Amino acid sequence: MLPLGLAVMLAAGATAARAIPPPAAPRGRLAPVPSPTPATNAQTLPFGSPIYFVLDDRVSSGSTAPGSIIRMHLRSPLIVNGVTLAPAGAPDTLEVVSTRKPASGDVDGAVQIHINPLVLPGRPTPLPIRAVHEYLTIELTAGQESTRATTDTIGDIFIPYHIIYHALRPGRQLVLPPGSILRAQTAATIDARNRSNVVLATPQPFISTYDAPHSDITPAPFYTVPPTAHPLPRGRPTLPPTPSPSPSPPESPSPSAAPSVAPAAAPATPPGSQRPRR
Repeated sequence: MLPLGLAVMLAAGATAARAIPPPAAPRGRLAPVPSPTPATNAQTLPFGSPIYFVLDDRVSSGSTAPGSIIRMHLRSPLIVNGVTLAPAGAPDTLEVVSTRKPASGDVDGAVQIHINPLVLPGRPTPLPIRAVHEYLTIELTAGQESTRATTDTIGDIFIPYHIIYHALRPGRQLVLPPGSILRAQTAATIDARNRSNVVLATPQPFISTYDAPHSDITPAPFYTVPPTAHPLPRGRPTLPPTPSPSPSPPESPSPSAAPSVAPAAAPATPPGSQRPRR
């Protein structure tokens, strides 16, 4: 008889295996099987209308290199007001912008894509297309997430060192096999009121008041634009008045420096010429 813990683990593992079945890889190359839709009576096809493509090549987060071109074709014909703009099976391509491989800690792989415009036969202007989700990841339902969490909790309790395996367990690869359906949207309005002159009208570009717009692929800049320096008005600076120097007093001559004047000699009186007395 099996122990209770091992029986619970086997039951939880079987439930998890039934809840998250691995996708079966198709054998060989799938031929495009168009599923035509009846012609629409609408005279215009608005911006953001759904359109579906079928992948002709395999896309994998582990083996597909960034920059790879993936072929695909239109699943249903594109008909507006009785005018067939593109038949079923019309070829188109998408570009793999970046990939993320699985990492430890249950980090699943991811792929970022960009769909090229759809060439309309006999018309000079292609139809711009954008994917509903340009960053493709593995999405789990609430039941799948609950089953994974319950299985990990039981394993951490009853299996030794299972918590280490849980922390180092890698995620899953994102694989889109040939034949996968890719949802997309039209990035222009198709006006077919005049059947002889079908117009593709793209919306006006988004204008931001504060910053230039960025696309879904171009990352936003991680810097702040320095403010514009405004020069100060030029003028003559006001300097404080300079005090005028006070006049210095004249120097008084010292007594030692004054020249000595000799007394004048009295004139000599010759003898016999004395002044008579009165």
